[in-house]
Amino acid sequence: MTFEEKGKKSFTFTWKLENASYCFERKGEKIKSPAFVVDSIDETKWKLGFYPRGAEHGDYIAFNLFREADSKGPARVEIYYELAFIAKDGSVLKSYTPPKHVFLKGEGMGINKFETREEVFTTKRSAFLPRDILTARCRIWKSFGVMPLDIQCFARTRIGVEKRIFLWKLQNFNSLESEKKYTHWMKSLANGTPLMTLDLLMTGDLNSEEIIRFQVKPEDRVIKFSTLRLSLVDTSGNRIDCNQDAFWFDDAPKCQQFTFFFTKKKLMAKKSLYLPDGILSLHWEWTFSKGIVLEEIEKIQNGCSTFENKTSNGQNVKDQKMVPLSHTLNGYLKSVYDEHFLSDVKLKTSTGLFPAHKVILGASSSVFKAMFSNNMEEKDSDCVNIEDLSDDAISRMLLFIYTARLEDLTWESASNLYVAADKYAILGLKDICSSYLKDNLSPSNACEILLVADFHADGDLKSVVQDFILKHDEKIVNSDEWKLLMETNIKLAAETLCLRYK
Repeated sequence: MTFEEKGKKSFTFTWKLENASYCFERKGEKIKSPAFVVDSIDETKWKLGFYPRGAEHGDYIAFNLFREADSKGPARVEIYYELAFIAKDGSVLKSYTPPKHVFLKGEGMGINKFETREEVFTTKRSAFLPRDILTARCRIWKSFGVMPLDIQCFARTRIGVEKRIFLWKLQNFNSLESEKKYTHWMKSLANGTPLMTLDLLMTGDLNSEEIIRFQVKPEDRVIKFSTLRLSLVDTSGNRIDCNQDAFWFDDAPKCQQFTFFFTKKKLMAKKSLYLPDGILSLHWEWTFSKGIVLEEIEKIQNGCSTFENKTSNGQNVKDQKMVPLSHTLNGYLKSVYDEHFLSDVKLKTSTGLFPAHKVILGASSSVFKAMFSNNMEEKDSDCVNIEDLSDDAISRMLLFIYTARLEDLTWESASNLYVAADKYAILGLKDICSSYLKDNLSPSNACEILLVADFHADGDLKSVVQDFILKHDEKIVNSDEWKLLMETNIKLAAETLCLRYK
C-alpha cells in the first residue's frame, strides 16, 4: 500500500528545468534546484540534484535528493521519499521510491541509473521534455508521525539559450591561402554584441592534402556550452550534413578546434557541385548555453493533498476558472500602456516605434531582463532595435505582456507571435501560439509550421505537425508545399517520412 493510499500527508516539491537540453554539466556534475525548506520536518533544507550526463554511468541520468549542509534540525533526519519525472498532464513518467533513509547534513541520496539519456532526450523526448522543459518531482513523508498538512512547493530554473543560424560564403575558395586565418564574427541577435569568433584555416597533412580546420572562441564570457550543426550548401541549395559537435568553454584556454568533414581536394574534385562560381557556402546552426539565468520558488500551496483537491461544495479545484491577474491590476497596466505613462524604452521596428517600460518587459521576459540588467548597450539606452519582427507582432506581444490578453488571432499573427515569443522567452505567449497552430493545422500550412518548429528546436510542436503530416500524407506529399519543403530542407522531409517506419 502506497503512502497516498494510507492517506499520509506529504511535502511535494515540483521543479521545472527550462531548456534542459542545454545543461552544460559533464558526467559526474549536477545542476541543483532552488533550495526548499520542509517546516514540519524540523525546518530542514533540501535541494534536488539532476545529472544530465550521469553521475557514474554516462548513458544514464542520475537523480538525487540532497540535504543542505546549513540545514536546520538534528544531525540525522529519517524520511521516506519519492523521486519522479512528470509528464505535461501530471502523470508519472518514471519514479523511484527507496526504503526510508537517514539523511545527514550535507548528504545526498538517490539513484544513479534513474533513466537512460536516450529515452529522455531522444526516444521519448516529447513526453519527458515538452518545450524542452523537464518537470522533476520529489515527495517527502515523515518516517514517524504525520505531517499536519499537505504542502505543494513549485520552483523553476531556466538555462539561458541563444540560437544563431547563418550562411557563411567564402568567395574564391580555390585561392584561399594555406595557414592564413579567415574570420567570421557571430553577434547576438538580442543586442548586437559579439558572441563568438570563428576562424577558418587550411593546413597540409603528410600527404600534402590540405585539411580545413575551424577554431572557435567565445567572446561572451557567459557562454559555457555550445552545440553545432554544420552543413555544406551545394549548387541546388541542398544542405549536406558535415559536422555535429558540442563544445565546453569552462576551462582555459577557451579556444576549441575541429576539422571540417571535407578536405580541399575533395571539394575541388566536385567543384561544379560544391563550389558554384568558386564560392564555398557553409550553413551554421549554433546554440549557446549561458548557464542558469533564472531560479526561483514560484509559489507554495498549503493544505491541498492533490491538484484535484475538492472545495467545500464538492467542486474540483482544477475545474474552477482561476484568474491569473486581477481585473483591477489588469486595467491599470492597460492604462499605463495605452497612455505611455512614464515609459522609459521604445521598441523600434523597421517601420514603427512602440513605447514601453523596462521593468515590465524585464518581468515578462528573461531576454529583456538580461538586456536591461547586464552590461549590454540597451541597459543605458532608451531604444531596442527589433527589425526582424513586424509592427503587428510587436503590438500583439506588448498587449499580452501588459494585459495577458490576445485578440483576434489568425494563422499569420499566431505564426509571427510564436517567433517573437520564442526570441524573447515569453513562455506563456509561446504556449498559447503553439496551441493555436496545433489546433489549426491543415494540409496547406503543415509544411510551413514544420519548418518553423524545426528552426526553433520545438520538439513538441514538431512532433504534432509530423504526426499530422503522416495522417494526411497522400494529400500533403503531392502538394506544392511539400515540393518546396523538399527543396529547402530535404533532410527534414526525409526525417518526417521515415517516422512511418519506426
